[in-house]
Amino acid sequence: MGWAFASAPDTVLILLDRSSSMETRLAGTSLSRREQALDLLTEAAGAYAGHSHFVLIDSASGTPQNIPDISALKDHPMVESTDTAANLPSLMQRAVQWLIDNQAGTTEVWIASDLQNSDWQPSDDRWESLMKQFDSLPQTLRYRLLALNEQTELDSGIQLADLAITTTEEGRSLKLVADVAQSELSEEAIIATRTLNSLSSGVEIPMEAAQVRWQDQWDLGTKEEAGWGTLKLPADGNLRNNTLHFVYGKARRHRSLVVANDTYGGNVLSLGSGSIAGDSLEPSQLIQRPFTQSLQTDDVTLIIWQGTLPEGEQADQLMQFAAEGGVVICLPSTSQETAEQAFAGIRWMNVESTPAEETFFVGRWEKETGPLADTDEGFSLPVDQLDTLRRRRVQHTDTVLAAYSDGEPLLIHQKTGQGSIYFLTTLPLGNWSNLDQGPVLLPLLQRLGQEGTRRLESTLFLTCGELSEIEMGAGWKPLEEDSTHQIAWHAGIYRSGNRLAAVNPPASEFEPAMMTSETAASIFEGQAFQMFLESSGQNESNLQGEIWRVFLFLLILFLMVESWLMMTGPSTTAQQGFGRKAQPISGGVSS
Repeated sequence: MGWAFASAPDTVLILLDRSSSMETRLAGTSLSRREQALDLLTEAAGAYAGHSHFVLIDSASGTPQNIPDISALKDHPMVESTDTAANLPSLMQRAVQWLIDNQAGTTEVWIASDLQNSDWQPSDDRWESLMKQFDSLPQTLRYRLLALNEQTELDSGIQLADLAITTTEEGRSLKLVADVAQSELSEEAIIATRTLNSLSSGVEIPMEAAQVRWQDQWDLGTKEEAGWGTLKLPADGNLRNNTLHFVYGKARRHRSLVVANDTYGGNVLSLGSGSIAGDSLEPSQLIQRPFTQSLQTDDVTLIIWQGTLPEGEQADQLMQFAAEGGVVICLPSTSQETAEQAFAGIRWMNVESTPAEETFFVGRWEKETGPLADTDEGFSLPVDQLDTLRRRRVQHTDTVLAAYSDGEPLLIHQKTGQGSIYFLTTLPLGNWSNLDQGPVLLPLLQRLGQEGTRRLESTLFLTCGELSEIEMGAGWKPLEEDSTHQIAWHAGIYRSGNRLAAVNPPASEFEPAMMTSETAASIFEGQAFQMFLESSGQNESNLQGEIWRVFLFLLILFLMVESWLMMTGPSTTAQQGFGRKAQPISGGVSS
């Protein structure tokens, strides 16, 4: 029987996944995965009440909490719903540390999760190290995994892909690009509610596929102040991923700064990034390299860096500039040197040239979002008409917004804090490309300058569960009256003084891929381990539930007889599992 009739452990560590995806309702029930887990955990823990010490570690706070009364687990504040992601390797690391610090005796580790792949990260090297740490502990350990990955109600989710403000003589307009996904294609348009500064209206989102990228235009009029908005889908299987939140700042003119090695190229970049006022264009400030001093960036939104990559204090200053919401774009040097230092984890490699009378052609670019997107009127930038004679290869792992026909990148994007860092792999020089002619370079630099105005604004875009200590301590309050939401754990619009913040769930929570039960079992290979698959159906699961109750009755009877004969504290069974509907499957169970 292995440890099927093991005595109650000294300690039960409950590791609870409180990620946004755990709020999805299981098919045939009115409860979310998280609520189901709490019911089953409480029921299973009842057999150990009075004999085991219960400790909760939740994925949102990561802080161990003693649970004196396990029957009140569902009322504990650290089991409530959140809009965060979970990090199971980190959660397990917290469990290891608690066991080391508290020198507990025989311990069972109970994990409740929906097995979302992005939360578990099963290929992460940390898992092997973690299991070795558990193995090195002196106490006996057993593991139970409650997997809530069964069929769910139909669910739709929405997340922000891009947001841009356009200013014309008639006023300002906001272009919003959103990614909308359904767990199953309904083939019916979604009627969403869009709200701008408390004024709401309906809008139809056609669903021609299970995942669509949808654009909408919002008229801001002639008002220049900051504001906020939401785009909300109808109620469905998970309410936590139904609302997209955004904020926008006051109307501002952007100013750019060019730091360049090449004089001609620097002048072209200065003109292309200059401030446009009516029919006039004021070139950006040009600093000729070498330049070793700190840059004056008080009212700057875009820094264009051409030549060898920044290092030391200058590199730190540019990284901080981007983190604050500014934009940095790096262009290569004309030198043939390849052994350059990295900046933002990206490194220039060798220069490539085309054979005579040939050019590198752009094969694809992002037309819906980003600095090379189509115009509001639907016209594409002539990116495919770029003639590139030379380019510098780049070592990177970031997003490619434009690439040549052979797959080598033209434009790379890295999100950094509130801002961005871009790498453009060719130069506006006659012997490199025809970028200096302007139809692509001018809109590219102007859009990057506009994007960087976020650095000067009192608005922030934040990811739930990923706030810095400084952001956490800023005294944010929900804009919605009487709301009890906290910015650390809940999406929404928040205010701190004259600042506005839009908080949305992590992008990883919109990834539907689930880890298989076989993969989960492989993580605990060689351990005393059981997995329980939650089933909410009304057919086979009911039969299984009745068989399970009979088995429980026989076990309880056995334990009563054993207790009476041996006159010792009651034993319990690890096979009691997680209650009525949880179906156990074997996996690496050892004595």
